Amino acid sequence: MELIDAIHETLPQIQCGRCDTPGCYQYAKDIAEGAPHDRCVPGGSKTLNKLNIILDKDLNEVDLAYGPSIKNQKVKIIEDDCIGCKKCIEACPVDAIVGATNLMHSVIDDICTGCELCIEPCPVDCIEIIEKSASETVEQRENSQYFFDLKESLQTHEKRKKLANNSPENISISDEINLRIRNRKIDKTAALNKMQSTIIKDDLVKLHEFNPNDVTAFLKDKNDS
Repeated sequence: MELIDAIHETLPQIQCGRCDTPGCYQYAKDIAEGAPHDRCVPGGSKTLNKLNIILDKDLNEVDLAYGPSIKNQKVKIIEDDCIGCKKCIEACPVDAIVGATNLMHSVIDDICTGCELCIEPCPVDCIEIIEKSASETVEQRENSQYFFDLKESLQTHEKRKKLANNSPENISISDEINLRIRNRKIDKTAALNKMQSTIIKDDLVKLHEFNPNDVTAFLKDKNDS
């Protein structure tokens, strides 16, 4: 675990998935288990050299097949062009995009790591990249693993299994309930009269401003007549 944590802290925390793993912590685990540590193109030679020291390895170059690199940046949605399809929301690994179906979406700047995963799925090309300074990306990347894990924990990756509603136990319970319903003795006429009386009383109070005593007297006169 200490090795995984050391590797993880060295990675740039963009959660871009370009290393063929979903996020930085997953890649750290893979590296600790023997996967090549030269796949973090966004981290570049700086990250590679740090990993070489931790792992006592001597890989010289980042494998650019896992690129291209990612600058210090964020993304912005062009509001007038957004159609509210939610494809960018689904693609964002840290849940940095908010919005409802068919309504304009927005990027939460304090969370966005600039991973670019939202750009390709956008059908109307309404997402633009905005460069930032290195200092402006520190907080987002430091917190990215938290938001990545949070989104993962809220997602359901396995379909819910269908309940066995045709089991003998369920059939027995259903038969018992249906029998009780059939055996209920309900005076439908009395129930209807009670409902009508309640509606009339409410109307007299709300619409005609009767007080309760007037309502009782009014209904008594009507019934007597």
